[in-house]
Amino acid sequence: MPSYFVLRRRWTKSWLKLLGWRFRGQDQPSRWSLIMFVSPAKGKILKMQHRWMTFLTSNPSMWVELENREEITRILNTKKTVLIKWDDNANKEALNKVLLHARNNNVRISACAWDMTHKAIKFHSQFKPSPYPERDLRYISRFFVYFKKI
Repeated sequence: MPSYFVLRRRWTKSWLKLLGWRFRGQDQPSRWSLIMFVSPAKGKILKMQHRWMTFLTSNPSMWVELENREEITRILNTKKTVLIKWDDNANKEALNKVLLHARNNNVRISACAWDMTHKAIKFHSQFKPSPYPERDLRYISRFFVYFKKI
């Protein structure tokens, strides 16, 4: 039988589909801790992200600021998903430290982009961080750049 969080995610996706949203990719159930970067947003889409994103993960999840490494570590230790806003101008040193921590603690990374013009939510597949955080940052950044072009 699916867990409560999987059922909750299915119900939320169904509700958002009724509201006209489409989904691309999938956030698969994960037995690992997960850091999910979420596309930058303003106004109405920002409110939608904050309202619904915690229900679209298959584990309990919480929003955390990138610079708050202690909180990120605490949440990951409780096997929850950490949601972090992606920003092209984010502190690269803080991003590198988060990715290094993820690699050292077997934490997966994923990304999620919300496109208001097409009402689409795109989930990138989970991946293990490489020994080279700069490469992982370019990989994630390309996902968000590509999604903006669609």
